[in-house]
Amino acid sequence: MAIKRRDYEYTYHKVGDHQVIFEISNEDLSSDPQYYGYLSETGSWLIQKRVISTGTYTYVMGQSAYSTAWTGRAALTYVTFSSL
Repeated sequence: MAIKRRDYEYTYHKVGDHQVIFEISNEDLSSDPQYYGYLSETGSWLIQKRVISTGTYTYVMGQSAYSTAWTGRAALTYVTFSSL
């Protein structure tokens, strides 16, 4: 699997699956951690959590209900890139 970041766009794919383009939709930079929300044209989403104090990035993905996920982003279960 791979995620490539180009400016404000993520491209995600797994072997055998189709490619999905995620565009930036929301960001919350008000505290540590920071959150970045990305949406695809099909409604799937990716939220990236950046913990400034440790320099770590983790992710959570879903197929629908992005606005609910974004509202409750702090309580979601995030995983490392390799676990997506």
